[in-house]
Amino acid sequence: MKKSQIAWMSCLLVLGTALFCAWAGQDAFVYDDHGKRDPVWPLVSSAGNIINYDKEFQASDLKIEGIMLGVSGQNLAIINGQIVKKGDLLGSLAVTEIGKNMVILKQGEQKFELKLNKEE
Repeated sequence: MKKSQIAWMSCLLVLGTALFCAWAGQDAFVYDDHGKRDPVWPLVSSAGNIINYDKEFQASDLKIEGIMLGVSGQNLAIINGQIVKKGDLLGSLAVTEIGKNMVILKQGEQKFELKLNKEE
């Protein structure tokens, strides 16, 4: 290879490295759903029903994916890919309690208890 080709390739390598470092230093991307359904949520429940996230959830369509216990009872739960805390709404279902292995939801006067399925 000629010296000019080596110099040119070296410049490209330095430029590429600088661009990669600048790109890697950016803040993490956070998806803004603008109040709409998250695109990774399922469209059909395990029972074969179409899920309408905008209007109504059925407690049977919800699944706890994880629970994070916080300080002073400020617990969080991941339900169908959405992080919720006490007082949040999942459609018309209100999160009333998050415990170590369960989440209690309320719709009107009805209460629903979702249990965390532990993998063994």
